[in-house]
Amino acid sequence: MPTIQGATSIAAGATNSNVLSGSIYEYLPFNARLSFGIVGDSSGELRATITSGSDVLLEESSISRANRFPLNPDDFTLHDVAAAGERVVIKGRNTGAGANTLFWVLNITPL
Repeated sequence: MPTIQGATSIAAGATNSNVLSGSIYEYLPFNARLSFGIVGDSSGELRATITSGSDVLLEESSISRANRFPLNPDDFTLHDVAAAGERVVIKGRNTGAGANTLFWVLNITPL
């Protein structure tokens, strides 16, 4: 099961259109079950949008301010089944006045 994770800093008022850009798993090489964990830092006003192919799993919404990497299963509330070739997007937007960190994990289970 591949896992991709990161801590992405997003400047005040900025948007990162896809933290997975450039990853070999941005476009899935095989059919897979996806599990997403998304958490923000404690001081921020981060919002996230998550899509898998044409499936919108989370339309721009506030996220947890736990200030740590997502814990499984507590922070893994979004799941989807995606086909080979579909694009996976984790978009972060900072609505606050300072830079904030988006902590994210994507677990991929080939089907």
